[in-house]
Amino acid sequence: MSVAKPILEYVKTIKTQAELSRSLKSFKRLLKYHKPYIHIVIFIILLSLLRSYLFSLEPIYTSQIIDEVVIGRKYDMLFGFLLNILIAALGFGIVNFLIVYMHGYFAQSIIKDIRSDYYASLQAKSFRFYDSTAVGDLVSRATMDMQPVEMFLRSWIGTLGNAVFTAGVVLTVMYSISPPMCLFSTIPIVFIFYLTTKLWVKTMPLFRKMQLILGRLGAYVQQNIIGMKVVRIFRREAEMEDGFKQVERIFVDTAIEAGRIQSKYMPSSSAILTLGIAFVYLYGGNLIASPQAALTIGGLTLFSRYMMRLSFPLRDLSMLSGAWINASAGLERIFEIMDAPVDVEDKPGSREISIERGDVEFQNVTFGYVKDRPVLRNLSFRVKPGEKIAILGATGSGKTTLVYMIPRFYDVDSGSILIDGMDIRNFKLSSLRRQIGLVLQDVFLFSGTIKDNIAFGKPDASMEEIVNAAKLARIHDFISSLPDGYDTIVGERGVTLSGGQKQRITIARALIANPRILILDDALSFVDARTEKEIQEAIEEAMKGRTCFIIAQRLSTIKNADRIMVLDDGEIVEFGTHVELMAKGGVYRRIYETQFLEKAPEEILRIGVA
Repeated sequence: MSVAKPILEYVKTIKTQAELSRSLKSFKRLLKYHKPYIHIVIFIILLSLLRSYLFSLEPIYTSQIIDEVVIGRKYDMLFGFLLNILIAALGFGIVNFLIVYMHGYFAQSIIKDIRSDYYASLQAKSFRFYDSTAVGDLVSRATMDMQPVEMFLRSWIGTLGNAVFTAGVVLTVMYSISPPMCLFSTIPIVFIFYLTTKLWVKTMPLFRKMQLILGRLGAYVQQNIIGMKVVRIFRREAEMEDGFKQVERIFVDTAIEAGRIQSKYMPSSSAILTLGIAFVYLYGGNLIASPQAALTIGGLTLFSRYMMRLSFPLRDLSMLSGAWINASAGLERIFEIMDAPVDVEDKPGSREISIERGDVEFQNVTFGYVKDRPVLRNLSFRVKPGEKIAILGATGSGKTTLVYMIPRFYDVDSGSILIDGMDIRNFKLSSLRRQIGLVLQDVFLFSGTIKDNIAFGKPDASMEEIVNAAKLARIHDFISSLPDGYDTIVGERGVTLSGGQKQRITIARALIANPRILILDDALSFVDARTEKEIQEAIEEAMKGRTCFIIAQRLSTIKNADRIMVLDDGEIVEFGTHVELMAKGGVYRRIYETQFLEKAPEEILRIGVA
């Protein structure tokens, strides 16, 4: 089965109906971001009014040159008319520059606010959200989907204002020249607006579909880049490329369809306008040739020039509608993420609470990633302050889920978790997580210096604290041996370091905040036996009097824990010391004998259970 099949199936579900109400909703929401910059909006509108006025002057002066200078032979007036045209053109250029500059400042300010809100919403999302959302799609929304929104914001106020003001000025002058001609000239305008609206309705869902495909395509590409080693190991390059081409083909076909619709409607508007101007010349010529000479040649020239001037704002409105089609599709995707529910957040009345002892208690805790499919079932246990608990179990038994419940990366479906007798939902999230150290199995380092990565757990840490944490994690000597020491730059995701080195840096990062509770999610999986012994000795010393949860498969880690919890299918099947569980002869003994007998048979013999 093609790895691109999920994307292809998703593309088929994208609706192609016009979604006007959603577009209007997005526009109203976008307007709320305009409020802090209302003074800029007013300034742009006033400049647009001035630009429209200046834009209308040149045809008037040109018609006067024809009537007064060419026909009336008043040559002394020519210089004055030419000077007026020059001043109007210069003023138009200056005002247009100011509008473009203010629009750019305005657009960047609003995009900054939207992007900040989008990023803040991502920061507030729980692990459950990221478990089901592709990272590439999130990045695409923050980058590619923002671009059409920015393009729309760069022009829409000035374009709309210019269209309204220009139409108002032009139609007023045209009506003063000849009411019947003005009335007839509005008929093409009505048709042009009709065609523009129809173009918008037909192309909006296609552009929205293109935006959605791009988001999924970005996620697909990122996944393939990250997994490139696996792709090459299993020789799946051709299949991955074929999957990309299939999705890309759908995108191209959709774009071609949108272009076909645009090519059908947009030239029609120009053709209608041209026919309207031809009618003006025909009707106006008869007025000039009539015995009453109801219209001058300059007046006819002015009228036809103004009809041409009407085409510019109409063209801009058509382009603006296209810009909004793209922008609304991007906004829908951006707001969709921002509006996704936050299932883990500070509860009303939560407060800053200090963890004094580190007493942890689970009371009938049940949790599942999917409704009616619990991963943890009715867990109840208590861990005393300073106790070190090793958690053992098969893959999928719920070990990691259990420890992730303590800092509220997920919230319980039922039951409660207490720390020092206080429900963790009464803690502010920042307060709770600041006092819990966590070392993940999936090691991650940020691009930057080693010092910055260690201090990530405590941004205001002094250099002395950073060094002490590194010493506790037994990584100080290695760091000191580097040419730049703690200022050494690590590559993206720490690729310049070995697995064990990265793991020890993450341990230092967890220890620097001096947490009351420490969670190690198989944190010793990437270190050798000697390093493991050093780190365990350091942790034992550093965590005296502090509570520690350790998910591990190593014999030494499990054996040295105060108590061992054995999970099976989300339930605690055994809980006790190493000796107690071995003597019990249950699940733990079978796991121990299966996994560790070859490594340490003397341990089995020593306690008399071989």
